[in-house]
Amino acid sequence: MGGENLYWALCRSVSETLAIIDVSREVQPRRGTVPVQGVVNREQGNGIQLRTAGGRQYFEMLLLALVGGWAYFANLHLSLLEGSEGLYAGIAGEMGRRREYFDLTYQGEPYFNKPPLYFWLLNLSSSIWGDHEVALRLPGSLAAVGTILLTYVLGTRLVSSTAGFWAALAVATSHVFLWYGRRVLFDSTLTFLVTLALFAWVQVQLLGRSSRWYLLAFISMALGAMLKEMHGFFLPLLVMATYAVIQRDARMLKDRWFWAGLGLAIAMMAGYAQMLGPGYQHHFKILRAIGSVWNSGLAGSVGMARDGHPIYWYLGMMWADFFPWCALLPSALLLLWVQRPLRSHPTELLLLVWVLSLFTAFSLATLKREPYLTTIVPGIGLMIGYFYHRMFSFAEASRPMSPLLRGLLVILALVFIGGMFLGAAPLRRRWLVSTPVVSPVFIVVIVTLAGILLYAAITPRLQLALRMVGLLAVAYVVLIVNYVLPAIDQAASPRKATEEIKSMARDSGPAMFLYIPGWPKNEDAVYYLKRDTVVPDLPSHEAVREAVRARGLIRIITEEPHLISLQKLEGLAVEKIHEFRQPGRKHLFLLSVQTQE
Repeated sequence: MGGENLYWALCRSVSETLAIIDVSREVQPRRGTVPVQGVVNREQGNGIQLRTAGGRQYFEMLLLALVGGWAYFANLHLSLLEGSEGLYAGIAGEMGRRREYFDLTYQGEPYFNKPPLYFWLLNLSSSIWGDHEVALRLPGSLAAVGTILLTYVLGTRLVSSTAGFWAALAVATSHVFLWYGRRVLFDSTLTFLVTLALFAWVQVQLLGRSSRWYLLAFISMALGAMLKEMHGFFLPLLVMATYAVIQRDARMLKDRWFWAGLGLAIAMMAGYAQMLGPGYQHHFKILRAIGSVWNSGLAGSVGMARDGHPIYWYLGMMWADFFPWCALLPSALLLLWVQRPLRSHPTELLLLVWVLSLFTAFSLATLKREPYLTTIVPGIGLMIGYFYHRMFSFAEASRPMSPLLRGLLVILALVFIGGMFLGAAPLRRRWLVSTPVVSPVFIVVIVTLAGILLYAAITPRLQLALRMVGLLAVAYVVLIVNYVLPAIDQAASPRKATEEIKSMARDSGPAMFLYIPGWPKNEDAVYYLKRDTVVPDLPSHEAVREAVRARGLIRIITEEPHLISLQKLEGLAVEKIHEFRQPGRKHLFLLSVQTQE
């Protein structure tokens, strides 16, 4: 019921905010009219408008703080999820135990796949707050909230406070950002650094502020490269360069602070690379970074990248990843596109370049992963904010709703209604969730809101429909954070399975060991098992044989491939005692192992 109470509080805040917005519009006199009492009334009206605008912004920021805080800080204590969280937590844990901060290892083997900066952040957070899930997820959650704040300020300064509010709300509640932004992953922090770089660049290029902002832009780009290869540097640079070429604007190339910032960024990256071992140097080779973008599906006749995803893969994924705002994306894109010539509309051009250039780069990349799309979310959010700004203006309010927008809003409403009754099936298949997830009261709330959206789309009532999309987006946050994630944690928690294993190890019985040499399938479970020494590790077949010779009968926790390999060993009798089911066929097995008679 806590989630439902929070949801109704959010609804009330949204309603109050929208009411204030409407009042602020009503007090504005129509063009050509003259106030009855002259200057005195004009001054009083201006004072009312200022107070109303200030009150509106207060409610907007309060609502964003409430939604963002709940979305990215509630239930962070739940078990690590989907492997990568356990992998990165395990690397940070080994780094801390070894006191070696420049050469990473995982399962005792060198790990060169990522530079160490992110693992420094994880280690620092764990050192301050303790070795638990909240501390591990805190850097990503803080970066997510920072991105929301940057989006709000950008939208407000480039367009209006209305645009800033809806842009930030879209970022906070988009599925891909909500699902991955609060996790132990690189992508939330990288998104913050890319957004910060573009935020600083916009201060000079579009808002005419001091050129010293270039220093912050390049520092952010350098940190992005230090975090996750040269992509963190080139992604914002791609947006800057594309915009400048289209605008035929070479001002930044003539600015000494631009070159000072570039020099500082190169010095930061070069110094960082020099501190690392030879295994990490490939992350800072420019030609390799460019090649990883362009050696893609274009080189093959069927357009397939090396991970098996075609060049158009993200076109399909974006409908789920930008849910529920995906229903507005085509209309927002078309609205921006018709503002031609684009060179005369710098804000509209920037939003198009931001989204389309990054989307093209990711589509051409040799490796496509769903979390990578989080970097595009701030640009998508600003597009949505711009769309709301235009649709809530006097000039656009009387426009009829386009058939495209009406159709997509109808589909969105039906998806929400259908999801309340059919959504348990994918959770059961993917996450082994067998019990009901959502309370009947919350189902009624979602169906009611979706029904209002359906009515507004069919009637059509454009502004009501857009507000209902915002309310459903907030409801989606409550659905994920308060219902879906706890249900997954209850049904398929690696922490829960490993706690049961450790309890069995402490009970009287044969000694229990962990045998998962090399790279595990279930990195989350291995992380929990290796956080302490309750279940000692056996690194090889020879170690298993030695343990059997020393103790006679032993118990072993392992994964399916190693179960098969142990069963093939001569001289050992291996019996499966229990199976701990995990999502993605990453099951753990408890074995009894002894000398074969």
